[in-house]
Order: sequence, then C-alpha cells, then structure tokens
Amino acid sequence: MDRRRLILTGAAGLVSACATPAPATPPGPAGDDRLLFAQAHLELRPELAAQHFDCASGARLTARPLPGLTGAFQALAEVVAVRIPRDMGPASGGVCIRLLPGEGVQRGPSRRAALVEAYAQALRRLAPDRDAAIAARAGDIADAEVLCGLAGRSDVDQGRIAGREAFDVLFHTRPAFRALMDQAAVEIAGARRDPVESPACAAERRSLSPLPDAG
Repeated sequence: MDRRRLILTGAAGLVSACATPAPATPPGPAGDDRLLFAQAHLELRPELAAQHFDCASGARLTARPLPGLTGAFQALAEVVAVRIPRDMGPASGGVCIRLLPGEGVQRGPSRRAALVEAYAQALRRLAPDRDAAIAARAGDIADAEVLCGLAGRSDVDQGRIAGREAFDVLFHTRPAFRALMDQAAVEIAGARRDPVESPACAAERRSLSPLPDAG
C-alpha cells in the first residue's frame, strides 16, 4: 500500500466527512505526509475518530468494536454540537483546501477542535499512563484546521477550551456517561494487550510531533 493511501485510509480511516481525497499535489510547504494527515484528521465522527489516537494510546482502537468508547464519543459530540452549533469556516465540505493565511477562516470557536479535545480528555482518563502522548497528538489533530486554512489559531484554541468544558460537564454530572467510560476502560485495556502496532505509527513518526514516552 502506498504511503498516501496508508495515511488517508489505513492510518486514519476514511478521509473526510465527504470522503474526498486531498489534492494530489497540494501547494505550500506542508504538501507532504503532514498535509495528508491533516486531511485525514478532519474526520471526527464518533465512530471513526478514535483511530487518530491509535499510536498515542498504544492500541489499535479500530481493530475491534468498542461500543463503550464510541458511545462516550457520541455523547461528547452531542454536547459539543449544542455548545458550537456550526463551524463558520469556508464551504469546503471538509476538504483540506489550503487557503492563504487568514483567508476565509471561521470566526469563533472551532467545533472540530472542540471534538478533538473532548475525545482526548476521555482517552487521557482511560489511559492515564499515555496522558502526555494523547495530549500531544490532540494538538496535532486540532492543528489540521489551521494547516488546511479552515480555521485560525485563536478559533482552534477557543474550540479546545469548549471541548474540555464539554468533557467536564458530562463526566461530573452524567452517571450514564461515567458508565460508558467504565465500559470503555475495559475495552481500552483489552485493545492495549494486542502487541501489533497500528500501521499508522510509522507514518506518524515521520510526519507528526514526536510523542512523549509513556509513563
């Protein structure tokens, strides 16, 4: 499998919400694997988003059904959707279009960044020994919107704050959400017993921020 296909399909699942691949020769200095990852990281539906954290969590999170984790992500996505009803970015359909800096970016908190941070907060609690690695990878995933020209830095930062708040509200006020997290903890522990590394990890090591050592 070639590297581009691995990143867009094997490494991070389906490419984007509209399943449109990145341009074959994207412009700008990030027109390499990093931009392909940015394209893939725009896919944040609850049933697919966990795959972006495979390497950071030390598990292949899409190698088996994880209904507890998916349910927790779905609950988080619903809260984020209430807090940030829609993104204000250009009508790109979720494609990494590489606008010029500041051109057509949204104004206000990024819903995608909020989702990334909410999911990361859940995973950091589920795999506390991988806390630093998950936090670092969440930063890379949230940065996809900046790289793709879909949001500005302040929009992403505001979105991540909203995502942390969404997780805190659910975890501390919703017993049903904590039950999903308990179920997800068992699922994650089982997934981490699989010694086979995700095929995404080699590509991530070449293109994304180095992950802190677990511990």
